[in-house]
Amino acid sequence: MLVAKGFQRPDLPRARQEAKSLSDAGYRVFVLAWDRYGEFRELENVEGTTVHSFSTPRLPRFSKFGLALGGMLFQITIVFQALRLINGLKQRPIIHAHDINTLLPGYFLRVIGLGCALVYDCREFTYWIYSEWFHPLVGASLRGIEQACLRHVDAVITVTEPIADYLRRFNQRVELIYNCPVTSEIPKLTKREARIQLGLPANAFIVSFVGAIRYGCRLELLLTLAAETQMDNVHFLVVGDGPLGPAFREAARGIPKTRFSVIPMVPHPTALSYVLSSDLTWIVHQNRAESVSERLALPWKLFESLACGVPVIVEANTFQAKLVSEHKCGIVLENDDPTYVSESIMSLARDQTHHGQMSEAARGVSSSLGFTWEAMSRRLMIVYARLPQLRP
Repeated sequence: MLVAKGFQRPDLPRARQEAKSLSDAGYRVFVLAWDRYGEFRELENVEGTTVHSFSTPRLPRFSKFGLALGGMLFQITIVFQALRLINGLKQRPIIHAHDINTLLPGYFLRVIGLGCALVYDCREFTYWIYSEWFHPLVGASLRGIEQACLRHVDAVITVTEPIADYLRRFNQRVELIYNCPVTSEIPKLTKREARIQLGLPANAFIVSFVGAIRYGCRLELLLTLAAETQMDNVHFLVVGDGPLGPAFREAARGIPKTRFSVIPMVPHPTALSYVLSSDLTWIVHQNRAESVSERLALPWKLFESLACGVPVIVEANTFQAKLVSEHKCGIVLENDDPTYVSESIMSLARDQTHHGQMSEAARGVSSSLGFTWEAMSRRLMIVYARLPQLRP
């Protein structure tokens, strides 16, 4: 399994859940992971998975140039790391490449015969992500690389129907595996118990964002709501870290802690407790027509919130808004005007009956549509059963 992040990081549950499912099914799982920040030991065993972590030179501060440079060095390094690992195995392994960052190295290993099969695990609309972050020419180049590799991939798994439809233009072997939580990891606590345990306001209406602090999350809008609008008894909570974490914490410094809390990244089980303790989960991204990847996304926060019975707030004209509207499990914003957004939140905060109905609807949709990792794991096993068998 090739991963372009630290495998043990709390914000990468999908790779860990997939690895554990495969390990529990009897596969020997090895992970090559890019330890971007030098956080982990070079060799570790994580729930039955052997994890080889390595770093590449990078700029000390986050920058797009530094990320691109590190990404290119990572592509080369992971090939040599894989060659060394495969050389010590008795069988040619299945190569499981997570996202475009590892697809080309995985494709190379498959083409030269060092892998018996290649699985492409695509979690985003690659072309648009890189066009927005860097330049349309960068996005177009990666789109060409992705399309060329897809024609030689043995299986593709992805996270939403629209992305699956796009990928099927180039490879028909596409399976949907949503970013769902493990049922047993959902905290067995009441909301009040979770708040006491975490030291959160007992009686406030808590709006939370739990995840990576990065471009597109509209957390600056949360800051505006907390600083400039009158929202009685509403407490905003941000739990996590990421590329924009330091700048965000600095921007939030002037807002009273009684109205706005910023908590560093925590282990995934604790993160789920923060979700459970909330009344509303913030999943608002950039409300721009060109942000195609984010408009097509169904992120972890959505499925975790539904499993915890917490309504969500999303923007209109997104794939998740379709689900929220259909099942009445949250707020769909038609625009991002701060006054309009604050009134939408306050309306729900004042109406406990309506909020209770949304909470029940959230739990109901999670259960009735099978949004659990147990169900997704069975899909993953079907994908692997169809792959070419491991060979010496």
